[in-house]
Amino acid sequence: MPDTLRIAFPEQDTLLEPHGVVLTNDGAPQLLVRIEDVILDRRGTLDGWEATAQQRFERLLRETGILAGVLIGLRETGRHDAPTERVLRLVVAPRGEVSGHMSWPLDALASVGGRAMLAGLKLLLDAHALFTGPPSHRLPALLAESRAAQADVSARLAGQVLASLHELLRGLDAAAPERVRALAGERPQHLYEALLTVLLRLIFILYAEDRALMPSAPGGAAAALYEQGYALGALHLRLREDAAQYPDTIDDRRGAWGRLIALFRLVDRGHPSGFMQARGGKLFSEAAFPFLLGRTAPDDPETVLPVGDGCVLRVLDGLLMLGGERVAYRSLSVEQIGSVYETVMGFTVERAGGTALAIRAGKGNRVPVWVDLDALAGVPGSEREKRLQTLTGRGSFAPPVARAIRSAADADTLAIALSPVVDRRACPRGQPVVAGTPILQPTDERRRTGSHYTPAALTRPIVAHALAPAFARIGPDAGPADILDLKVCDPAAGSGAFLVEACRQLGERLVAAWSRCPAQRPTIPTDEDELLHAKRLVAQHCLRGVDRNPLAIDLAKLSLWLETLASAHEFTFLDAVLRAGDSLVGLPNPKIVAVTWNKVSGQHSFVEAIVRDGIDAAAELRRLMRSEAEIAPYAAQERRHLAATIALERAQLVADAVLWSFFTGTGARDRDARLAEVQQCVLAPGAASWAQLVEWQAALRAPPIGITSFHWELAFEDVFARPDPGFDAIIGNPPFAGKNTIAAGHAAAYPDWLKTLHAGAHGNADLSAHFFRRAFGLLRTGGSFGLIATNTIRQGDTRETGLTRILRDGGVIYRAVSRHVWEGEAAVVVAQVFVRRGGHDDAPPMLDGRPVRRISAYLMEGDLDGSPASLRANRKQAFEGSKLYGNGFAFRDDRPASEEHRLASMHAILAREPQSAARIKPLLGGEDLNNHPLHRASRYAMNFSGLTEAQVENDYPRLYRLCRDTVKRERDHVSTRSTRENWWLYERERPDLYTAISGLATVLALCRVSPHLAIARVDANQIFGESVDVFALPSFASFAVLQSRIHEVWVRFFASSMKDDLRYTPSDCFDTFPLPLDHAADAALEAVGQACHDHRAAMMVAGGAGMTPTYNRFHRAADSAPDIATLRDLHAALDRAVLVAYGWDDLAADAAPVPLDADREDDHRYHDRLFWPAPFRDAVLGRLLRLNEERAAMERLL
Repeated sequence: MPDTLRIAFPEQDTLLEPHGVVLTNDGAPQLLVRIEDVILDRRGTLDGWEATAQQRFERLLRETGILAGVLIGLRETGRHDAPTERVLRLVVAPRGEVSGHMSWPLDALASVGGRAMLAGLKLLLDAHALFTGPPSHRLPALLAESRAAQADVSARLAGQVLASLHELLRGLDAAAPERVRALAGERPQHLYEALLTVLLRLIFILYAEDRALMPSAPGGAAAALYEQGYALGALHLRLREDAAQYPDTIDDRRGAWGRLIALFRLVDRGHPSGFMQARGGKLFSEAAFPFLLGRTAPDDPETVLPVGDGCVLRVLDGLLMLGGERVAYRSLSVEQIGSVYETVMGFTVERAGGTALAIRAGKGNRVPVWVDLDALAGVPGSEREKRLQTLTGRGSFAPPVARAIRSAADADTLAIALSPVVDRRACPRGQPVVAGTPILQPTDERRRTGSHYTPAALTRPIVAHALAPAFARIGPDAGPADILDLKVCDPAAGSGAFLVEACRQLGERLVAAWSRCPAQRPTIPTDEDELLHAKRLVAQHCLRGVDRNPLAIDLAKLSLWLETLASAHEFTFLDAVLRAGDSLVGLPNPKIVAVTWNKVSGQHSFVEAIVRDGIDAAAELRRLMRSEAEIAPYAAQERRHLAATIALERAQLVADAVLWSFFTGTGARDRDARLAEVQQCVLAPGAASWAQLVEWQAALRAPPIGITSFHWELAFEDVFARPDPGFDAIIGNPPFAGKNTIAAGHAAAYPDWLKTLHAGAHGNADLSAHFFRRAFGLLRTGGSFGLIATNTIRQGDTRETGLTRILRDGGVIYRAVSRHVWEGEAAVVVAQVFVRRGGHDDAPPMLDGRPVRRISAYLMEGDLDGSPASLRANRKQAFEGSKLYGNGFAFRDDRPASEEHRLASMHAILAREPQSAARIKPLLGGEDLNNHPLHRASRYAMNFSGLTEAQVENDYPRLYRLCRDTVKRERDHVSTRSTRENWWLYERERPDLYTAISGLATVLALCRVSPHLAIARVDANQIFGESVDVFALPSFASFAVLQSRIHEVWVRFFASSMKDDLRYTPSDCFDTFPLPLDHAADAALEAVGQACHDHRAAMMVAGGAGMTPTYNRFHRAADSAPDIATLRDLHAALDRAVLVAYGWDDLAADAAPVPLDADREDDHRYHDRLFWPAPFRDAVLGRLLRLNEERAAMERLL
């Protein structure tokens, strides 16, 4: 048996291996086989690990990466005469996904009645299915198709659940329009939360029913009673039968809503007989949403809302039916259910301002967004499409729809025009709603970002690798207390995907610890097994989660409740460990004591006592909560949690008041003044001072600031009161938000706060960089984090703010996956980054699955974390053009700008003042460089560099007067003294540029801001405008290097951008770029550079087109004209020659550009370009970075 199929678990004293292997025709394993003499689903039947034989086999499949296997053993029948039977199971256990199996009783296969089962077994496991049949008909292909269908189930179900949310709002509005419309106007968030809660209740119950966890009482009688009077599945069947019999009156029938309310109450309160365990918690609480019970106030008498049975049926259809078949919730993992309810996040309830219609819009046009047709009809037709795109976050419309939108006369015709894009989840009949109707509208953030639930294929390895240093620290012989002492946090918990996976992995470790230390193994309740009990303990002792969205925290609780659900237990109490608040906005205890958000310069004993006493009281209460986690009733835990919150209330008030001073201040001076006001108030005794603090806290939480702070050391005092404070591991998927998104979705002062929070932070950094910094700061020594980010985490200001600073402060990247394609999302590529805070590990870092010496902040092998060094060898070779500051310097005839002179004026002056010719030259700008076939300047300019005003007036009087009458008049109003007083000189003359090129006939140049990196070879004897960058490099070999994709990879990584254009800055793009050594003397480069240049020049002249339209054609995949095909071949040859000049022959052999689009490329800068794929670009960039390091090191030695 190959060692790769043997998996050792030292901590569980277990070796997993198959008894046999079925190979493919190519000799690769396709099925593992194991035969057991035990009951496959009973724990403790095998030595070592106390898992069932089924669980062991699934783990073996997952760890070896073999998708499926055959397991033979016993299963219980429930019959007294034959309590067990021998079965053959086909087991499927893909990594990161829910497992499944299909069983055949072996004795029955030998009977006449079992022939149908035997035929099914033969179809899946005979020679045709495994070896001889067409590949598409073999077992691996069938399993892959089944997995794809299962993944599709959750995606399709998510869309239907969103439709159910809209349907529920319509049904409640029809049943109680006055009450619902009042809530929509006065408490829209409350109404939305109620709708969401109803759906979450239904999903929870369906999951519990399908897994036989409801009712709580065992036995057939209890099950029959539940099925008859309460079960959702039975209610759904009855409603479908009613709809079939009475299709015209199903919406007029009543009764289903009342049954739902009764079921919700039963789950919440339970029953004294034990028929149903009371669950506790907010999810089923009747007090949370009185209007669902027909009440306006909590004390009002209850009435059943007259919600139509048709509404309830359509809601349940959305949750239970897919393509005419019932959804089996028992086959859905918690992650898949999470992806479903994540879809209904990020909405609010509004009342339609006018006639409204819902269209498919938002990111990827996948969310219904309501459009006010009356308001849109008042917009000029030519502006409507753009207005719709702005309002709804939608992409472009198909041409026929766009034309209909433009020509529509009123709201009615707009509704017809938009009918092809109506989202029928919100508008099932495709008809608009009238003004005043309550509607569900996605928030701006939801439209921009869509919904994402991290799949198990990502969470499982990330959690495993993030926990690895903690497990290594406590060692393989760690006891149960060591496991439960580990603290793991997700600071952007969302719906809890990472916490669910951490719960599983820590739970498995705890079970293994119990097996090593049986004396410390607790008594396992009868309705739980060991692993379930372990996960319940882990959820309360080890896990912590924070999210700024309270609804997300509610969903995270639900995820963990589903994972730890036991039939006869209340919900696991999670309020103390899953908290709502902004992970990035809070103060550490020393700053609270010092009453400052700035550097701590002192402390106040009065405040210190408040903080210390509050923490001590809260710590004791929370210690009791943890010690009695499995015996204290939910209500008792709630009371203790509330008491702990009250104990910390004064410290929280002080901290929030300090934050108020920052977020309401308009600048440093104003913030300092407000902080002084807060300090004075805190130190002043009396109730009035505390009332003022309460007022400031309310202002912080209310719009327009809208921040619920999170003070980590107050909230999780047990984590930070340890001798080595901090978390053992931090995991998660922080929000992907750039500078503009941060500004749009947060308080005005939020960007300033981030720069205050993290020293050295850039204002342009992505939000994920700040989550990385926050996570690192919350780790204990030796602690680690495993986080997901987009590729921006290793780029520019985001890299400098995040990983560069973390590594500088002692962090170590011990593992990274630089590119991972997100499942189900076209061209969404993420990086996985694992960082350890200090500590030591003898194992080498792992980058993309291979060991390396060191992983840098670029997520590449190397030592460079900051920006590349400027190279001495590149000095004074690349320059920005002159900044004239004054149109009056220029002469042109075509499209002259204000103050520019006509060429006729120039010629007249030259005729009368011939000496002026020495001071007039062509002025080459970026537009001429890019768009003229010969790169010919359309302007001339006068230049008085090196002359005084008197010299200009004496030697060139006519030019002087022309310049004085225009340029001086413009410069008289500028604030810069030198620019104003030296008005006859260019604002920035760039003398170094003209000195460097003085002896050259030709130079290389490019337009600084351009859609393409396009290098031109031009006459050196001219003035270069500020929109042009110039290289004092005349050779075709230099042209080859600078025009190559090698150079472009470097440029696009380090250059700034202007919209989607490239902005070339010599200091960032050239001074740091390591050129091939002695490249100018390379004959091969000279030849290939000239060939490419000359062909391009000839085709531009022949076509009358400049470089921009030429390269537009170059990158347009549909353009296959011979001249473009030749240019592409020449560019490819040029790239290979440059790679060879670097000595990278291996890369040259594989350098193959391909058309890139949004479906295969995540970096928008490369969309619609003929370029190398991302992995190849990364390989080139990595080598260039290392070469920059080496060259810089060599230059420092010289």
